[in-house]
Amino acid sequence: MEERLNMNDNTAAVQIPVASEPPASPAPIKVWLVDDDDGFRTLLAGLLAKQQGIVCPRHFNSPDAVLSALASETGPDVLLMDIQMRNQNGLDAIRPIKSLARSTRVLMLTTFYDSFRHSRAIEEGASGFLLKRWELHELVEHIRKPDASGVGCPRRRRTRPQVQPQGGGAAPCANRPAHAKWWGRLPLLRGILH
Repeated sequence: MEERLNMNDNTAAVQIPVASEPPASPAPIKVWLVDDDDGFRTLLAGLLAKQQGIVCPRHFNSPDAVLSALASETGPDVLLMDIQMRNQNGLDAIRPIKSLARSTRVLMLTTFYDSFRHSRAIEEGASGFLLKRWELHELVEHIRKPDASGVGCPRRRRTRPQVQPQGGGAAPCANRPAHAKWWGRLPLLRGILH
């Protein structure tokens, strides 16, 4: 706060406080998404954009597409990338991404936890390993962490054993209608789609 002195000829000096400009709010965290599932990618981008302090201006369907963008523009603060995308592997793209955007934190976002892939992601330069089954607030918490050390350590959750159909029949989920996307069952979308 700045102070000015009131100096009139007939009065003593009086200090009058003058309000300074409010402190600037921090710049929003810019997040890019890389996932080959168009529906999931678009939905997650929209959900993240609704979070205070996060913008999600770009999303890509492959590692090649994001590398092409990084070659010509400044990278984001955080890049969320799937591991398995059709015939490409997100793990193979971490080093090239980091060479083009050193300050970008790469967070792997995948469906299943695999300790080998987790270790490899960290070795390649990823800042964390997140699971798509996490709730939105958990993903946002990791996106906002300025220091990503220890990010993505999996939590143990009870899972139901997988039941194999007898007699070579189709798996139980094979009869699910096409519109029932797998990501519609994610906790991150709980209360939004249902």
